[in-house]
Amino acid sequence: MTADLPADDLADDGPADDRAGRKRDRLARLLRVASILYSAGSGEQGVPVAEIARLTGMTTRTVYRDINALDEELAVPIFQAGRGRYGIERKYFLPPLHLSVPEAIVLFLAARLIARWSDEYDQAVVSAFTKLADLLPQPIARHVAATMLAVGEHSPNEPFTRTFATVARGWSEGRVVEIDYESSEGPRRSTRVRPYFLEPDAGLRTVYLIGFDETPGALRTFKIERIRSATLTTQRYEIPEEFDPDRFLAHSWGIWSSEGTPTEEVRLRFDASVARRVQEAVWHRSQRLVELPDGGVELTFTVAGIVEIRPWILSWGDGVEVLSPVSLRESVAASVAAAAELYQAVATRTGD
Repeated sequence: MTADLPADDLADDGPADDRAGRKRDRLARLLRVASILYSAGSGEQGVPVAEIARLTGMTTRTVYRDINALDEELAVPIFQAGRGRYGIERKYFLPPLHLSVPEAIVLFLAARLIARWSDEYDQAVVSAFTKLADLLPQPIARHVAATMLAVGEHSPNEPFTRTFATVARGWSEGRVVEIDYESSEGPRRSTRVRPYFLEPDAGLRTVYLIGFDETPGALRTFKIERIRSATLTTQRYEIPEEFDPDRFLAHSWGIWSSEGTPTEEVRLRFDASVARRVQEAVWHRSQRLVELPDGGVELTFTVAGIVEIRPWILSWGDGVEVLSPVSLRESVAASVAAAAELYQAVATRTGD
């Protein structure tokens, strides 16, 4: 949907109003327009653009621009009820949530983690921060604003934002999503998916969709960044009661499930220099830890395959040794040897 810009609105967009509009925080302005569209325009009649302009102190032309931005950039489900009248579908926003200060801070910390691992501008993260700031006392609210500025410095990824919004709505509303998917291996393909779950992967800084792929008739995982287009259909579905995401991902180190990848028992020996850091965290729900006489620790996991855990093992450098399986030990050894050869070659070229 694109809001029409009436010719008679052009006169409202004078230089003074333009300067005032540019000074407003764009995000806060969009949220204000969205709030009015939702509260006053969720019925069949919608709300007149002129009324939004009056309530916000903006020109009608700026309101039309903001409506277009909400629709095209944020994928907000805006409908046109008539000439110059718009609204937002009632199901789009959740009902008001009343949080205690500790509860709000927990959400703030969770959002901070999202922002920390976001490598691109995410409008949903920024708008969530803006709303969360209203619930928090100073000086915490100032940190919210600072976090928003940090996220805002990232380059925007509008395709990801649109795709994520579509998939999220499909999941929340129980509607099938048609996607065009480009996997890391194999040809690009189109399919219909019933979203069952969204799972973040902090290590890869991404989000995965777990859903029922209607083409093969089986559960599959899809990396959101690899979904080239996503369209929400009107077809409804129900998530089977037996589906349990925690059980599905029980042996996953990242996102790989044991339903599609055989499990491996991984045994690692960490030396005393890193043992304390290893002991301070629970790395996997299957882990078993044994303290060794020399101050080191032995850690055992049961995970789906060895591909996802391998980068984590390499991040410990010479502080860890792979005991088993043999295939993982050889793979890590080959990577370490290749790295040593690379650095030796660089040292030889530079004369170090």
